[in-house]
Amino acid sequence: MKFVYVLAFVALAYAVSVAAVCDPYGSGEPDCTTLNEGAITRNFWDPTRYWQCQNGAATPVRCDDGHGFLTSAGKCVLWSEWEWVAPCPQESA
Repeated sequence: MKFVYVLAFVALAYAVSVAAVCDPYGSGEPDCTTLNEGAITRNFWDPTRYWQCQNGAATPVRCDDGHGFLTSAGKCVLWSEWEWVAPCPQESA
């Protein structure tokens, strides 16, 4: 019976941690202690920038002029190719 309680607690903790990963009101700055060196993620506040993990810390990187960071491409693209998407995936109903 104790195993069931422990399992339920672990499942609840996992669900809370997954939900807390994406804050649409935050900047999207990643916790680089859990990501690989060089990992890049979207900056929620500025589409001309992205975050890159360097030496365990998130560093803001600016795209070249005329470019925006496109999450689906994982890189900066021309504005004519860029499209806005919601910063956090929609929750399933």
